[in-house]
Amino acid sequence: MITKILLEVLAELGEAPVLIDRRFSREIGEVGALSARKIAAAPALAVRLILVLLKRPRFCVFFCTNRSFSFLVDVVLGELLRFFRIPTVNYIHTRGYSELAERGRIWRFLVSRLLRGAIANVCLGETLKADLLPFVAEGTISVVKNTVEVPPPEAGMRQRGHILFLSNLLEEKGADVFVEMAIEMCGISPDRRFSLVGAPVDDGLLAELRERVRKSGLSGRIVFLGPLFGAEKWNALASAEVLVFPTRYRFEAQPLTIIEAFSVGVPVVATNIGSIGDLVEDGVNGWLVAEANVNSVKEAVLKATSEPATSDRLAVGARRTFEQMYSREVFRAEWSRVIAGMRK
Repeated sequence: MITKILLEVLAELGEAPVLIDRRFSREIGEVGALSARKIAAAPALAVRLILVLLKRPRFCVFFCTNRSFSFLVDVVLGELLRFFRIPTVNYIHTRGYSELAERGRIWRFLVSRLLRGAIANVCLGETLKADLLPFVAEGTISVVKNTVEVPPPEAGMRQRGHILFLSNLLEEKGADVFVEMAIEMCGISPDRRFSLVGAPVDDGLLAELRERVRKSGLSGRIVFLGPLFGAEKWNALASAEVLVFPTRYRFEAQPLTIIEAFSVGVPVVATNIGSIGDLVEDGVNGWLVAEANVNSVKEAVLKATSEPATSDRLAVGARRTFEQMYSREVFRAEWSRVIAGMRK
């Protein structure tokens, strides 16, 4: 999604972007996993990049990764960009470069080489700068916050007591915490219902969570809707009183699902990791929890939903946050500033 929006925004800014996609992972379960197909695809990616570089583009926006194999491919691609002397912006949608560098001197050298090879490094939030500062000067780091597609005008209305989980059904994303929290809250809040929207990555986990709900006798109030797309996804999201995102994903940066929730005026309860603390502000557009555990998430959800006036205030704050910080207009202005800086 961000790639599509970036290409559109660059075109709006008078550029003529050409996309060189990786073609590595076809589904979420393949991300970060080494395979023969990925190894075979790497040389073809380098060739496609060289063919474009021979046309002497004015600059390159380079989506950097830090998973071991993909990172090593990035290092090679970075050297090609350096060889052809193409001004480069590293566009970083993850965190963990400092952790990667801790593997040893060679890894630290490669991280520094990749990040310093660009004239600018773009990350998603102020908090994420700390991951890059051991390797590059602060003046070379810019923050461009994520944005999302505009939701359809016919998206559903918020419903009191509807608590939503929207992400891939992974323990790392907190699906297990959400289910356990939902079971406990059903015991104390008879007017609340809970929905999980997302693709099951681990069939064993999905079966375990379904069985846990079945045994609790709450299958009518805790429902698994599976992956939803387009209008169906937006309707499910817009109908929530609050989105719960109890992630413990080690590379979490700035989840689009939170920004999507804000765009339709839905406040968020989320773990304070990555750049999530740059998005969610306690009592303004949701609540942060220090750890993704059942008790802390339950308490935050109760604070966000127990009083209608509080719920409504958080909903207004969520929409205001989107308009002021994460709209497409803000995204375009921030990229315009980055490009202007490259021309100096």
